[in-house]
Amino acid sequence: MAHSARTARTIAAALVALSVWQVQALQITSLSPQGDVARVRQVLAKFDEPAIAFGDPKAPAPLALSCSDAQATQGTARWVSDREWAFDFANDLPPGVSCSLQVRAGFKSPKGAELPARSYSFNTGGPFVQQLRPYTGTAIDEDQVFILQLNGPAAPASVQANVWCVADGLGEKVPVRLVEGADRAAVLKAQQLDKAAAKEPLKFVTLACNRRLTAATKLQLVYGKGVATPDAPGKPGIANAVERRFNFKVREPFSASFSCERESAQAACLPLRGMTLNFSAPVPRKLAEAIVLKSGSGNLKPTADGSDSPADAVVSNIRFKAPLPEQTAFTLELPSDFKDDAGRPLRNADSFPLKVSTGPMPPLA
Repeated sequence: MAHSARTARTIAAALVALSVWQVQALQITSLSPQGDVARVRQVLAKFDEPAIAFGDPKAPAPLALSCSDAQATQGTARWVSDREWAFDFANDLPPGVSCSLQVRAGFKSPKGAELPARSYSFNTGGPFVQQLRPYTGTAIDEDQVFILQLNGPAAPASVQANVWCVADGLGEKVPVRLVEGADRAAVLKAQQLDKAAAKEPLKFVTLACNRRLTAATKLQLVYGKGVATPDAPGKPGIANAVERRFNFKVREPFSASFSCERESAQAACLPLRGMTLNFSAPVPRKLAEAIVLKSGSGNLKPTADGSDSPADAVVSNIRFKAPLPEQTAFTLELPSDFKDDAGRPLRNADSFPLKVSTGPMPPLA
């Protein structure tokens, strides 16, 4: 009997121990972010079993969040489900912020399972590019100025040292130059970023490759490792640790091409069809409308796309509408100093004034 009693007590103790172990088994299966993370807007913790009675408005937070920048880390904690808890920051965290999360002492699930004490941490590293203008993949000018909108302030010297251009046909990095003063102000105003940049000037970087680019070539703007936040008293700036590359293509040289409908390649233009001059790059509308088609009987003025648009708008072509006088010799003349919207001269300017002519009206006309 004594032996049986001891066995029963041993089994009962084991069951109690197993029950206690099961009660303490609440675990965080994943928590993000952790380590170095460039973009942070939310903290999310997931549990292996229900951690709260879902829908309980008084359910406590399982973790205590503490960050080095209290102002930047304002936000709202919430339970997404009974197994997921989140903290949503009001805005993306700026660079150089370090945060820690500590399990709150005594946190238990509805079943009484206690969450073991543990801490987690992450930091946002150095500045990274939130937005780039012009946008990636667009055609750019030979002297393009780029606007880099960062998630926080960056030391200008670190930008100039760690951002560069890579152009087709060149076997070396092309340094960048910072665009400052009146040129910077004009670029920012054109993109309606002047007011935001005035409030946080080091978040908006204006720069250009330190050499004129070759038309119709590919370019990469490289935002390298090492771009850092400004130094603070007794504390060096925090550097970016992720390289990013942005791809562009330099637009074709500025040229103009004439076209009209003909009965054959060698024939004169049909007077019942118009004449068109196409541009490879946008041209200020006011300048395009100064083009004339001259003949012995007078001058014809063109029409441009978007005739209701303001005078400072740009156009991609002009057209001399039909019907045109038949069997007439014309001279197509451009205004002096004819340039595109970027101030580039016409590559084939020596083709103008251009001699063109119309043939007879078709018999059915």
